[in-house]
Amino acid sequence: MKNVTDPNLRMILGLDNEPPKNKEKYKGVMTFDHKTGGSVQVMTAESYERNKKYYVPRKGCRSVMKRF
Repeated sequence: MKNVTDPNLRMILGLDNEPPKNKEKYKGVMTFDHKTGGSVQVMTAESYERNKKYYVPRKGCRSVMKRF
């Protein structure tokens, strides 16, 4: 798209709007349902603090985990 100079068109397209800012802190954990891949569970910082006691670190080194 070429430079748009018409102010009405710029307003309609939202070219002068500031990008949205995420004010809320968030955290995530990797969850593995199967050995072929995991998923990221994204949650708020408050939710993470409530649930972090249930998360356990993996035991063993990485090469041990690759055997599964």
